[in-house]
Amino acid sequence: MAFSDFVKTVKNETGDAIEITKLKAKISKEKTNIKDAYEQIGEFLYNKYKATGVADSEIMDKLHAIDEAKAKIDEYNQEISRVKMN
Repeated sequence: MAFSDFVKTVKNETGDAIEITKLKAKISKEKTNIKDAYEQIGEFLYNKYKATGVADSEIMDKLHAIDEAKAKIDEYNQEISRVKMN
């Protein structure tokens, strides 16, 4: 293999690697967009449940888990406030 052929091969492989990296970054961004959309859907459904008290029975366990987690967060924040006061 001539040196010029070697240089062309390295150049092509480097270009391919750069293109693949760019595409993987785009894929990662789209996955983040999907995750964000899922989160927004979940937040919408939770807020709707809190406003109406009605939700699909299939997700009721998860909605209750969110309520329980929020209650624990409130307790922990109160505990933090007590600790700071001492």
